Amino acid sequence: MKIILALSFFIASFAATAQSRLVSIDAFDMSYTGGLLVGSRNAAGNRKDEDETTFRLNLNYAQSLPQYEGLMWKAQVFFNRTDIDQGSNDTLDSRFGLAGGLLYNFQPSDIKNSFLASALMGLERQTIEEAGADDESGLNMFLLLEGGKRWDMGEYAKINISYAPTIAFQWKRFGGDLRDEYYKSATELRFNFLKFDILF
Repeated sequence: MKIILALSFFIASFAATAQSRLVSIDAFDMSYTGGLLVGSRNAAGNRKDEDETTFRLNLNYAQSLPQYEGLMWKAQVFFNRTDIDQGSNDTLDSRFGLAGGLLYNFQPSDIKNSFLASALMGLERQTIEEAGADDESGLNMFLLLEGGKRWDMGEYAKINISYAPTIAFQWKRFGGDLRDEYYKSATELRFNFLKFDILF
């Protein structure tokens, strides 16, 4: 919650009254502002204790295209890294990438309460390192489709917050060594029921 408030005040300092830009925040990946998780698990029986460190930085930004009513260009950038230490059996999965696309607001005169749909295409560089094995990496391509609805929650310090739950579908094609050793493709269906759009 502190991260969300800090981001809100940061955005407010640059806010304009036109509300032609937005930042999305959700709870799916420890929020779209970032997070650090450090944890350990004490094993039972013959299993080994496990330590985990996860770092995530995920940002979503969109801005109106003045010549097209209701249409915005949208960008996403992320860096996610998970390190699991289990004695001699360590694994590291790191991903960084970016995506771009379009976001359409079906009620452009009232974006704060609008239905929305977006499509993003992107690339990510993923590396998987396992103890006792060669590092495997590849350039993955993905397509992300999302749709939902906003509900206005009011204005605070010249920014507007809308509750904006969405359903998102992602298709990913793995490349490089990852395609040879691990996965060919993957799909994800996400229900983002705790998501907020900050409009400014």
